[in-house]
Amino acid sequence: MLKALLELLVPSCCAGCGEPGDALCPPCSVDMTSLMPVRRRNGLPPMYALAEYSGAARRAVIAYKERGRRELAAHFGSLLAEALARLPTAAVVPVPSRPAAFRQRGYDHMRLIAEAMAAPVRPVLKLDRRVKDSVGLDPDQRMRNLAGRLRCTPIREKVVLIDDVITTGATAAACCAALTNAGAKVVGVLALTAT
Repeated sequence: MLKALLELLVPSCCAGCGEPGDALCPPCSVDMTSLMPVRRRNGLPPMYALAEYSGAARRAVIAYKERGRRELAAHFGSLLAEALARLPTAAVVPVPSRPAAFRQRGYDHMRLIAEAMAAPVRPVLKLDRRVKDSVGLDPDQRMRNLAGRLRCTPIREKVVLIDDVITTGATAAACCAALTNAGAKVVGVLALTAT
């Protein structure tokens, strides 16, 4: 009843286009259903994104990460689960949030999405508090930002790393290296968007 009352006072709208209705309307969802290969660094497994980091997809990711639209986790989880079915069978490892981002949001945004995917989730990666926000950093600065600041619990299975945005590939490279060193076989990287 509280949800219905809240809907009357503040009707929901699509985080991608702003139209009244669901958190992510069908047209914006459809725009995030491709499995685009992303250019990868040497030594990385195949990398894919559901959409370019622009337009409605970018607005939806920002609404989820920066504006508290937690309800998008279910939508993003469903979209990633459909894409995951086209990759080799594996457990899902979410890229961890920075501790400061976790405190600010109140949740680990990629873990929440992973848990909505109906796939085995292995939250084995952890960033330490010294990691800074990577926005505005070039690829080398991003690698230095993560160097020695990413830990992984031992894991001996096939995994797919999931993230929200692939920008330079530095985060994916650091996470894949940590996973491999911990005993995992990383069979792919799957992101909601890529620049």
